Amino acid sequence: MRWICKDEIEECLTQAWRDMAGQAKASLLAAPDHESRKAILKRVASSNVWRDFYDLLPDSYKRKCWYCEAEEIRSDMPVDHFRPKSKVEDEHSHEGYWWLAFDWDNYRCACTFCNSRRVFEETEGGKACRFPLENPEERVFVPADQESIHNERPYFLDPFNPDDEKLLWFDNDGLPVAKPEATDKQKSKVENSIEIFHLHETRISRARNRVRLEVERQIIKIKANDNVAAAKAKLRRMVRDTEKLSRAAVVYLRAHRELPEVKDILNLE
Repeated sequence: MRWICKDEIEECLTQAWRDMAGQAKASLLAAPDHESRKAILKRVASSNVWRDFYDLLPDSYKRKCWYCEAEEIRSDMPVDHFRPKSKVEDEHSHEGYWWLAFDWDNYRCACTFCNSRRVFEETEGGKACRFPLENPEERVFVPADQESIHNERPYFLDPFNPDDEKLLWFDNDGLPVAKPEATDKQKSKVENSIEIFHLHETRISRARNRVRLEVERQIIKIKANDNVAAAKAKLRRMVRDTEKLSRAAVVYLRAHRELPEVKDILNLE
């Protein structure tokens, strides 16, 4: 999971894109019924709105999935509608947050494994139309109630929430867990996210474990006073938020926070 600054995204959106998204939304709001809206959302012109949104993003936001931080490990990088546009799983009477289909702040960049349902022998996951709330009684069903949508508390991690990134931790096998001091509610939020985004899938867990091993190799060099500058440079790059699996690198490096070099890299006092 990485934190995404919404201000930086808004700055890169052109007026032409805003006009296109606005026209698409107006057409959707004018549709007379659910079937008409579904037809609009299936149009190529509709898909072009979120495809062009992705193209406008700075490269630093397109290098890895915002949910799992994978690059090429787990396929391509489409745009996920954070609040599902077509339906909401486990809310059978909900027709989806269709009126947000063309709102950029409802978009998250997600690899196929995070965005689409997958079932393997050992694990299953993928967001699809999942959108659990901590307070389901506050769920918004229609655009007329849009002003209340900020009362919804998503019961899983959101890259736009600056506090969520730090809730995710990893064990020494690369498997995701909640941070050690997490509250029960925070643990549930992380556990939901692990399943929703398939964060415990074998390949990405092994990739995190390789990050742990690389961190340990660099720490050994620092402790042995063996080319410390190069080891620090390697670790500093690994924890940059543009790097693959940087959250895992931060977690594993924090295990050595008693070292002055690590305190410097992580900006710890």
